[in-house]
Amino acid sequence: MMGAGLGLTTLPKRFAVVPGKSSLSAMSTVTLRIPMITATGPVQPSQLCREFQGSLPTVGAVAFIAHIIREGLEEAEFPDWQGHNALPDEYLVQEATLAKAVPNDVWIRNGFYPLGDWHHGL
Repeated sequence: MMGAGLGLTTLPKRFAVVPGKSSLSAMSTVTLRIPMITATGPVQPSQLCREFQGSLPTVGAVAFIAHIIREGLEEAEFPDWQGHNALPDEYLVQEATLAKAVPNDVWIRNGFYPLGDWHHGL
């Protein structure tokens, strides 16, 4: 049975001037941690982390990230991407190799601008 802890951290919103707009636009920074769902136990699994500028939906974050991973695997022509894309959302957000295979343009197209590379979390 999987725990309910999601690997997400949302930092305070930043404000930026949007060209052609007369007001400021709010932007937030999100740290995505893979695996997103961790089992409860005495040893925490190692996680890969990456910071993005963007925001996640308040409901369905796992499904949203799984959708991005599926799209990225297809675009990158990841080996057996069709087989991986048929797997459940909960599996896709557990596998760091799959998340790392998603090209930056797929993250950007889905509203996440990468602010750095993947790194090992604490």
